Amino acid sequence: MPPTPPAEPPPTLWRVARTPRMIGLLVLFLAVAAVCGRLGAWQLERAEVRGAAAQAAKLAEVEAQKPVPIAEVLLPQTTFEGALVGRRVEVTGRYEADGQLLVRDRALDGRTGSLVLTPLRVASDDPAVDGAVLPVVRGWVAGDDPAAPGLEVPSGTVTVTGYLQASEDSGAEHGTQAAGTTDSISSAELLGVWGGPIWTGYAVLTSSQPAQDVTIELLPPPTRSGTGLNIQNLGYAAQWFVFGGFAVFLWVRLLKDEVLRLSGAFDPEEEPAPGDRTPST
Repeated sequence: MPPTPPAEPPPTLWRVARTPRMIGLLVLFLAVAAVCGRLGAWQLERAEVRGAAAQAAKLAEVEAQKPVPIAEVLLPQTTFEGALVGRRVEVTGRYEADGQLLVRDRALDGRTGSLVLTPLRVASDDPAVDGAVLPVVRGWVAGDDPAAPGLEVPSGTVTVTGYLQASEDSGAEHGTQAAGTTDSISSAELLGVWGGPIWTGYAVLTSSQPAQDVTIELLPPPTRSGTGLNIQNLGYAAQWFVFGGFAVFLWVRLLKDEVLRLSGAFDPEEEPAPGDRTPST
């Protein structure tokens, strides 16, 4: 009798994956995934470029605004709406130097220092705002010493212009922090320190008459969050990455199906011939 040929080893994922057909499909699907990944990266670049352009246009629009009296856009103790961020206002009053605080651990151009936060007691013919307190961020300094030179406020009546910004969340309790410092610009906390009525936002100083000490660096206009990237291009980028991932997933699915086919799992069950059927009793 002729020798019985050795039984072929059962198909495995690794063995089937090395066949010319599956290698060819792998190369094809990887090329598709690479193209999709490159298109996704291009859309991310476009999102950044378009987002930066939109932000630059927004900043130019904000800087071109003429300041308006703060009472025309926001009254004390009223809700601060997001659309007011960056609105340029003008206010007249007197700084209360005794209430000045340094807001610690704030960055400017990669440097860490403090914001100079000073209460401005507003003087106005409008009774709705006269005597109210406006928190004013007069700028940024490198240190965190409230007694450092150059932090003195202009004396007498001052007229300041600045950009509105929303109040921050409350930080640590005022009494638990170093004297003359704070870790947040929270109107709710400042109300207990400075008294009221108080605005629910604060002003980021751009100019002052009379001028303040040049030691304090002015801040750029505030912007609303989420303006750094273009959302539409981000969506396109996500779609391309999903398509690329699906190409790889499809090859894995085809590989598993090929293993099942070679193992006979996909072969239809043979129907018995009519004469081979066992008669029923």
